[in-house]
Amino acid sequence: MISAYERDKRQPTLPTLLRLLNAAGFELRMRLEPYEPGDESVEELDARQAEKWHLASPVAAT
Repeated sequence: MISAYERDKRQPTLPTLLRLLNAAGFELRMRLEPYEPGDESVEELDARQAEKWHLASPVAAT
């Protein structure tokens, strides 16, 4: 299951995420901030960057 999370094949539920963080010695903290007009541009850039990583495939050795 951890491997599936690492490979972005599955997403843990919030209770599972909290248990995993606790087991690793971390805690989840969230901070709410006001919306800023430039936020959408940053989100679009992040999405495009993530898409590049998901589409990239390793080069086969010959």
